[in-house]
Amino acid sequence: MEEGTIGRRWARALADTLSEGKTDAAVLGQVEAELSALAKVFADKQGDFRQAMLDPSFTIEQRSSVLKEIAESNKFHEVSGKFLQLLVAQDRVRYLGDIAKAFQHEVDERTGRVRAVLTSAKPLSDGIQKDIVSALEKRTGKTVLAEVNVDESVISGVRAQIGGTVFDGTVRAQLDRLRGSLAT
Repeated sequence: MEEGTIGRRWARALADTLSEGKTDAAVLGQVEAELSALAKVFADKQGDFRQAMLDPSFTIEQRSSVLKEIAESNKFHEVSGKFLQLLVAQDRVRYLGDIAKAFQHEVDERTGRVRAVLTSAKPLSDGIQKDIVSALEKRTGKTVLAEVNVDESVISGVRAQIGGTVFDGTVRAQLDRLRGSLAT
């Protein structure tokens, strides 16, 4: 079975379980942040955590104990801790990254959020970033969570990408359009 499919199924099951209990958005966000943080640690191919979770010389009990200690020491939500234990018991820890990514998408859909990537030649001031996010929220009708990247090749202006939609107000894009119109 494709890893993305497994990730989506587990993420949807977790989100559905949280929704059944009429969980508020804050808990969804907390569980999402905890899974994402642990998935980042797990993504380190050389890390001890990944080794402990995937090495067959570690028993299920040992893996479970490691995850329980991580959850307790980092004050994870009870649901996160139980979910991680279930992943160990079902031998699905290897899909943690896919599950965390899919869960983030599920939470975004259920809470009316979208993620935008803003790219500019220079770091954006807080005021400009808030103005751009506000404009994107009006355009999408959803709460926008922005990630800002700096890329000097855009020369000036800002490019905003939400999923497959790109709003490109950069000088680089204008020059490319001008070049295209002059070539025809």
